Amino acid sequence: MTELTRKINDSIFGSVSTEELLANAFEKKSNYFGNNITYSPKVFIPLTTMCRDNCGYCTFVKSPKEGGTYLNQEEVLSIAEAGDEAGCYEALFTLGDKPELKWDFALTQLKELGHSSTHDYLISSMKVVNEKFNLFPHANPGLMSRQEIKDLKNHSPSGGVMIESFSKNIYDKGKAHYKTDTKYIDLRLDTLNNALEEKYPVTTGLLLGLTSTKEEIVNDISNLIDYVKKNSAIQEVILQNFRAKKNTLMKNSSEITNDLFLRIDKKMDKIGFPCLDKEFFPHITLARVKYPQKHTPDISMFLKSSYDPIDFTADRVQFLSSELLPSGTFYTLLGSFPLGESL
Repeated sequence: MTELTRKINDSIFGSVSTEELLANAFEKKSNYFGNNITYSPKVFIPLTTMCRDNCGYCTFVKSPKEGGTYLNQEEVLSIAEAGDEAGCYEALFTLGDKPELKWDFALTQLKELGHSSTHDYLISSMKVVNEKFNLFPHANPGLMSRQEIKDLKNHSPSGGVMIESFSKNIYDKGKAHYKTDTKYIDLRLDTLNNALEEKYPVTTGLLLGLTSTKEEIVNDISNLIDYVKKNSAIQEVILQNFRAKKNTLMKNSSEITNDLFLRIDKKMDKIGFPCLDKEFFPHITLARVKYPQKHTPDISMFLKSSYDPIDFTADRVQFLSSELLPSGTFYTLLGSFPLGESL
């Protein structure tokens, strides 16, 4: 463990409370910037909700069958006008990464709009919005070549390329970036390096919790700090926490940055119970039944039992089978039943 990773690990997983960390962060912020808080009101313009990627946590992207489409120029200008009248300074163009490379429908729509690519349509829309309104265009269009960044630079004072994670484990089946080719870390860094070559200011950042272990979280932050020191084009770093959202591939994934889990983990480690290097799924086991059974299990005592109330939000009931193997217990999910709109 390097000195940097040790400091990060101690800050996140050490004995310092969340309240103390927040107080320390506020003190540092005040020392550098005083009590000023800066912000830039922006209007969101969803140029297209289609994308060639299929990130497991995304709630923005829609396929053509799900209603994915492009805004036409009239719709773009209508949203921009509303933002301008509301006092916005920025026009944030939200879009997927080159959906025309995946969907014929997207390419057909682009041709109907008079363009050959999403990039061309984005540049055209930025230009028109910038000319007609007092708005600075900004976009996170995904992977970009040096020429594409040059095009963006002509009509947008800054852009964005999110790293999200340096981990190589999130490309496996069932993980965040499975079959999501544009999210390979080397490709993301290539785009950020192109921005450096073109002296184009960009925002980047991490989505903490996409990975499965504490070590990966620490390494993500450490790698980001090291990279930012090398790339002077990076104007801003955003750290977001992963949340398991409904209607996504990762809706049942654990949110490992759960504060209670981390503190329990730390205390247990100190008394001789080392943490396991695997995902944490917060749950309550209601009952266990051994099979095979000669008779139907009597669960009447369980049903009549009562417990002191605890504050615990549950969103599903699951049935699992377990098998004790030499390497440990192996669990198989038999069924998962949502409990309505509880989250």
